[in-house]
Amino acid sequence: GAQEGAPPPEAPAPRQATPPPSPGAADAGAAEAAPAPQWGRGPLEVRDPFILALARLSPWARSPEVLAHGQVELGLRGLWSNSHAFAQDRLVLDAEVRQAIPWVRVGLLDRLELGLTLPYEWRGGGALDGFIEGFHDAFGLPQQQRDRRPRDRYRVDGVDRRGATFRWPHRGYGLSDLVVEARGQLTAGGPRWPAVTATLRLRLPTGRPKFDLSDGVDVSLALDLSKRLGDLPLVAYGSFAWTHHARARLDGLRLTRDRLFGALGLEWVLAPWASFVVHTWLETRRETRLFADAPAPPFGTPPPQVDITYGNYVSYIAFGFRFAPTEGLGVDLGALQNLLDPDTTADFTWLAGVSYRF
Repeated sequence: GAQEGAPPPEAPAPRQATPPPSPGAADAGAAEAAPAPQWGRGPLEVRDPFILALARLSPWARSPEVLAHGQVELGLRGLWSNSHAFAQDRLVLDAEVRQAIPWVRVGLLDRLELGLTLPYEWRGGGALDGFIEGFHDAFGLPQQQRDRRPRDRYRVDGVDRRGATFRWPHRGYGLSDLVVEARGQLTAGGPRWPAVTATLRLRLPTGRPKFDLSDGVDVSLALDLSKRLGDLPLVAYGSFAWTHHARARLDGLRLTRDRLFGALGLEWVLAPWASFVVHTWLETRRETRLFADAPAPPFGTPPPQVDITYGNYVSYIAFGFRFAPTEGLGVDLGALQNLLDPDTTADFTWLAGVSYRF
């Protein structure tokens, strides 16, 4: 028993509970363990839809992101494009192209990805001429002599400066060329350096029976880069490519064999599920003499019908929105507009796409 007068034994000090980590601290720890990737959703994936560009391989800008090992992506992209160029007694390019472009991509290793793309195309007179004429009138843009041609008629033929004629009567619908794409991520990037991925693309002549396309294999090597701009909700992109074409002459049209491509873009992350993206690209000339600039006319004479003044470079700007409404699902909505040289590029293009990763 306890002795009388003895003080009662002291109660043990209560244990202090360890407070749970705050969400911010957990996020900070996770960020230290796995920093945010140096890419977002990436630029809109679209290549040159001009009627004369469809016979051979054209590269396109992409994010340096690659699929994880065992991951699969299925997608479908739709394009509706109008091409127009006119020079009196020289050439008429008046066509529309609608494409349904399915693809499949597979992550073979953590930094290695393989993809297949096989467009299904329709070529014809279309229905966009009136819309484009109204758009040009509304914004004060030149009509490029569209009033010299009936609306929504298909015709692609002409003669170059050396007298060589060409004619592409290949209208209708069918499968185009299969494109095989292998991508390897060289670096995932970090706070001070960008992510970089190398890409090898091969165009195989699967569409030749329908559209009389090039019968060789085109090869393209590309680098895609991206970098987050500090703490801003912005991601910068860059792409550079060299393409070697198997054929330099198609249906009488003389084309360049080797071409260079460069693109710069920006992504503005509006929300965790939505981004606004824009990028512009420039390619060296596609045709050797078709759009050769006419010599300066004598003083006091009317200017030549061919009004090319920018070296025949192929240039575009693509812009739109990329959404991720649920995990694995992607949705794209956007447009493509030519920039410097309206005769060597598609005039206007609508595009939409959907993809799913699992």
